Amino acid sequence: MTHQLTKKELRETKSKRVDFQSIPRNNIYIILDSLKCAHNIGCILRLADCLLVKKVFICGDTILPPNRKIKAGSRGAEKWVPWQYEKDATKITKELKSQGIEIVAVEVTDNSLDYRKYKPQEAVCLIFGREYDGVSQELIDLADVSIHLPLLGMSNSLNVSTAASVILYDVYAKQNAKS
Repeated sequence: MTHQLTKKELRETKSKRVDFQSIPRNNIYIILDSLKCAHNIGCILRLADCLLVKKVFICGDTILPPNRKIKAGSRGAEKWVPWQYEKDATKITKELKSQGIEIVAVEVTDNSLDYRKYKPQEAVCLIFGREYDGVSQELIDLADVSIHLPLLGMSNSLNVSTAASVILYDVYAKQNAKS
């Protein structure tokens, strides 16, 4: 039987703030395609911190830090996660693709894979869109692959930060299983 860490013990295993910037980050990038809900942006920034995502690109017509709702959702992670605003999501997508980073649209399409069948490359950029319109068609066309979470009930979508949680942890686990 393994010992369950207490909150105090867990906190003691964390890096000190002065050392944090030197910790190697995972080869996962995120593009947020015109997300409108500040809370979702904050939650995804918090996820990015939890998994040491390399960088988050907040793109298009959106809300940016500093913003009190982003801060509430991120619990301050916007201070720790490398992020950048880029008006044109296609520009950053093409740039990442030219660097050999696999571009993955998280969107239900005619050709999208169930996320459980997806095998990520060493470096991955996940694109998340807003619930109402999803990832833009232009970004889907640039993507190397589209993946989705099964929607078995009557709902046609899932909250973007909830979907991001499932997908990010799955990609992280698959990338680290290769090691």
